[in-house]
Amino acid sequence: MSYTDISIHSFYTFLLVFARVGGLITAAPLLGNRAIPTIVRAGFALVLSLALTPLSAPKVGPVPPSLLILAAAVLKDGLFGVAIGFSARLLFSAVEMAGYFVDTQMGFGFINLVNPFSEQQGSVLSVFQYQLAITVYLLANGHLALLGSVADSFVALPPGAVNPHGAFGMTAAGMLKAMLALGFRLALPAAGVLLVVDLAFALVARAVPQMNVFIVGMPAKIIIGLSTVALLMPVVAIIVGQIVAGTDLNIHSLMAGAR
Repeated sequence: MSYTDISIHSFYTFLLVFARVGGLITAAPLLGNRAIPTIVRAGFALVLSLALTPLSAPKVGPVPPSLLILAAAVLKDGLFGVAIGFSARLLFSAVEMAGYFVDTQMGFGFINLVNPFSEQQGSVLSVFQYQLAITVYLLANGHLALLGSVADSFVALPPGAVNPHGAFGMTAAGMLKAMLALGFRLALPAAGVLLVVDLAFALVARAVPQMNVFIVGMPAKIIIGLSTVALLMPVVAIIVGQIVAGTDLNIHSLMAGAR
């Protein structure tokens, strides 16, 4: 094998690694935030890909003879990287969903704020809980754990070996189901307390028709709802810890479905 062949093979390996890392950074929480300039994200993906290319090169097969096959291999690795990023982002979406559900119960559902991380509108509590989750995620080195899991994925699933099949889609559907269940479990305590408050004021309205329950009930629901959310803040930290641990499991599940 000549020096030219080695160089072409190294460049082919770099393309595959860069596609997977670039897909991850595009979709991952925090790393893929629009607040980070595109040139910074691209530069970080380039540096990380250059560092991982020598480790992955011995496991990569020969360069495809067709440009179409090469483009398909790069595309599959890129989609696999995007799937890894979204597997971590889905769990943060559960935290946002829980905040929005509680906001609706308190009467804050009509108040929308712009999330500075995603540049999308969200309710007051959903934005607050998302920022809290991101802060705890950073303190727990979740971003480093995510990058470490991606680096390990090149060992278990070398570049160019991605071949998604039916199990890959079933894994994604399972992660979506887990996200919805996690969001409802996180919102259930506060939503349950607010439901009891609504029932109590309904009984008061029936017993004392002269009392304007709406004027009295709205401030009470806000105070009780915010107090319940404040008491549940340590639970959010525990959930974020589960996110850090669950991301690695999700990546292994995706790798099993992409072999």
